[in-house]
Amino acid sequence: MSFRSFPKKEAVLVVYVHVIHNPGESREVWEPLYRLAVPASAFELELLQHPALQRLRHIRHYGAAALVCPVKHSRYDHTVGVWALAKTFFPDWRELHAAALMHDAGHLPFSHAFESKIGKDHHAQTERWIYSESITRILRKHGLSPDTITRLLNTDSPLSHRSEYLGIDHLDSFLRDTAAAGCFPDTPSTWIGRLGFEGCYLNAADEETAMKLIEAVVLDHRIFLNPYHVALDALLGEAVARWLGEEAGRIDEVVTMTDHRLLSELEQAPDPVVRSLVRVLLEEPHRLVLCDEGEADAYRAEVRKVYARQPLVDGQPFAARSPKAKALLGELDTMKGSFCFRIHDG
Repeated sequence: MSFRSFPKKEAVLVVYVHVIHNPGESREVWEPLYRLAVPASAFELELLQHPALQRLRHIRHYGAAALVCPVKHSRYDHTVGVWALAKTFFPDWRELHAAALMHDAGHLPFSHAFESKIGKDHHAQTERWIYSESITRILRKHGLSPDTITRLLNTDSPLSHRSEYLGIDHLDSFLRDTAAAGCFPDTPSTWIGRLGFEGCYLNAADEETAMKLIEAVVLDHRIFLNPYHVALDALLGEAVARWLGEEAGRIDEVVTMTDHRLLSELEQAPDPVVRSLVRVLLEEPHRLVLCDEGEADAYRAEVRKVYARQPLVDGQPFAARSPKAKALLGELDTMKGSFCFRIHDG
């Protein structure tokens, strides 16, 4: 049965999967995690179809850990989720919708896995995309300013901010990651009506909802900051840095690669050490073991940052009224630190 033969009520334009041009019909994007059919305006469709966003289909949100764990969604999946939530909570704020679509455009292959290792910042890369001729043309054609979009991404907004409270960006990450891992206790689509915003900050309808959000925050950290997963990112960073030592002129090319393209380049690297590190990532990840500092051939991995975000309840920080929530968030600081690992010969 072709798409066009579907009953009219089922004919949702699924730009999330692919774009189908049906002139004269409404355009909607189906967001499956939240089960939302989101109306998409002309500028949103143009941005969704732009190569900068299409590339994000091939960037793993969970970094190198996605090579070994079930959390395999892409930066594009996350982007569509953030945009769908922005449209739901702030339906008339066009600039916020554009910022939601563009907010992750600059991510390197495997997201955060090695950007600090090679001295590249995905936020700066995102701004380069926003000010690129093709994106700027789309924005200005529809009465939007690139300056306004970048300002929304660099100052406090409902998308993200520097406070301890939840914004849309982190909300989608925590729900999407834990749902993919099979850890989230509910179906995220049932939550939309229990959440709202107080200015830039997420407000939960009740303490039960707030507690489940806190649990999702902590569960997600337990997964992606598992030493084994952090070691995989560190090992990929070692491989990339060593390869760029011989291919320094390609660093600007690397930041625009997909995960697959980068792995292909590393697998074909002239340096046999680079090839062996990638083989461990792809075929022998069980060989990674924790070890003491100073052991021969040890690599160091470090966790410097955690995202101890919480919702408001009745406009007040939930951890201030819930000792259990405060204790759970306190666990995140214990995850910071460094450790060593090596590749076991057996």
